[in-house]
Amino acid sequence: MRRREAAAAVLLLAGAPRASAQGDWRRVAVPAYAPAAVVRGLLHDATLPRARAFAQAAGALVTTLRDRCGPAARAAWREALMAWSELNAIAFGPLLQRRSARRIDFQPVRPALLARAVESAPQDEAAMERIGSAAKGFAALEALLWSPRPAPADCAYALQAAQDLQREADALAQDFGGLEHADDTTLAGLFGELLNQWIGGLEQLRLQAIERPLRESVTRGAQAFARHRSGSDAAERAARWRALRGLALFAGAAAPPPGAGLAPWETMLRGQGLNPLADRLRQAALRVDAPLRDGGRSPAALRQAARQLAALKALAEAELAPALDVRVGFSDADGD
Repeated sequence: MRRREAAAAVLLLAGAPRASAQGDWRRVAVPAYAPAAVVRGLLHDATLPRARAFAQAAGALVTTLRDRCGPAARAAWREALMAWSELNAIAFGPLLQRRSARRIDFQPVRPALLARAVESAPQDEAAMERIGSAAKGFAALEALLWSPRPAPADCAYALQAAQDLQREADALAQDFGGLEHADDTTLAGLFGELLNQWIGGLEQLRLQAIERPLRESVTRGAQAFARHRSGSDAAERAARWRALRGLALFAGAAAPPPGAGLAPWETMLRGQGLNPLADRLRQAALRVDAPLRDGGRSPAALRQAARQLAALKALAEAELAPALDVRVGFSDADGD
């Protein structure tokens, strides 16, 4: 990639009411970033810290459930969910290889299967392996922890489900830790997957977390939203958007040296001198901010967010991916 005198934008943290552009971008050259440097910077600054935070939160949930499954366990579940949502918003690398979302975040929970799983009273990892994904993971834990009166058997199973979730979280932290030290060839090979999974993450947020629940809420009400029991759907949307936004827009005082920090799509484009496209990307992403502030708490805000997410995805597919020499493929989020 060629070095250019270019622009770089500074945005405030996701969810902040305003964003300001980097003041000296017309006078300071933005480095050129090779694909491997972008992946390495993301791993070091975002993905690996999120994987470790998820492992820590999952461990805290297990510790809490060893005591009781009451308000403290609900709070620990929420902490684990937020950590997971930020990590899994861009499901590349080990997240994709391990099919982690299916293992621990299958939705919706199947009540009949969950009841049978509780009755089977699993006691260890081998027993949990024989239980299907539709009866464990975050959705199953939510159903158990927000039950009006959890029975002792429910709490015992919740502990086993939390330990199962912790095993997956620990494995992800280990795998991402190993990937951080991979050579440039290996990391460059992940670049196309990373961009495709970022685009897929936009579509999952739009379709699965916003549009489908809104349509179904006409007949099902609040139950149409995945986290309706705990009331965590808005917070989860906000967490996912934070992660997606962080890979789109630059947040800092100066562009980092290649490989030494997170260089999002905007900065990568400016390093190639593609400032008009970087400006359009920045503007399209900023349009998502307002309706998704706090996750979007009204149907009107959610509909606006869905429209802006669709526009951002269209720009990414039509202009961003070709500019970065990436072919857009299909993801699990595609379709109606």
